[in-house]
Amino acid sequence: MNNVGPATSISRGIAAEWTRTAGRSFLWTAAVPLTFALPLVVTFGIAAVAERLAAVPGQSYLATVSTTNSVYWVITLSVSVMMVTAAYAHGSQWRGQTSDLNAFLFPRSWTVALSRWIYYGTIAAISAAVLLVVVMVTLPHQFPQIYGAVDITDAAGIRFLWTVPCYAFAACGVGVAIGSVIRTPSAAVAVLLFWVYVGENSLNLLPRGHTLQAYAPFLNAVAATGQEVAFLPRFGRNGSLLYFVLVAVALFVLTAVLPPLVRRISVYRRATLSKSDAA
Repeated sequence: MNNVGPATSISRGIAAEWTRTAGRSFLWTAAVPLTFALPLVVTFGIAAVAERLAAVPGQSYLATVSTTNSVYWVITLSVSVMMVTAAYAHGSQWRGQTSDLNAFLFPRSWTVALSRWIYYGTIAAISAAVLLVVVMVTLPHQFPQIYGAVDITDAAGIRFLWTVPCYAFAACGVGVAIGSVIRTPSAAVAVLLFWVYVGENSLNLLPRGHTLQAYAPFLNAVAATGQEVAFLPRFGRNGSLLYFVLVAVALFVLTAVLPPLVRRISVYRRATLSKSDAA
């Protein structure tokens, strides 16, 4: 039953995760609704206030918003929600009898991790793409005075449509990697949120902090999407997005692939030594 190839094991892992989260699970009752609701409420709430202020006589100083600054809350909130959801889900697999069941069904533990990355990453990428379309299409029609310049078909809009889903997918890989190391789900979520919202933004307070911050993965990824930020991407826009993807892959390999592989090699060596001693 368990003697199957990695590709089959990964496809089974995706199917198992779909079954596990089907129905009234946390993913569909909380995580995905929050992924949509948080950025939409904040984005359109700010837009409504700005549009109302723009209609007040004497408020001509209010600046209009371009496409490059229209989807900030989608990038900031929706990606983070799905990333911590992936971390929580993967960290939960070692709790109670679930760990024994996973070990029996998936002897190659890295295939389970990769399955979760693909599963949650795909949901995150699709959610981000839908949100981008909704925001960039709705803003100029509903709030023309401030957001009239937003255009989904200009260079910035088109860039958002492929870079943000790529960022969301890769971020879920980081979430799974952290869940592999920190096997307490709530702690894994706390570490990720601290890293994204506090750690990287505080690096410039350290000696040579600006040099260190230039390599901050999440800041590079956000800047790479085309979003207007004060941070300059270290490797150029496309290079910085590739840098974030490589960081996600490296973390995944170091935390989810290498440890079980090292354990397998150790067990094999001990078994070989035992046989040689018995002979």
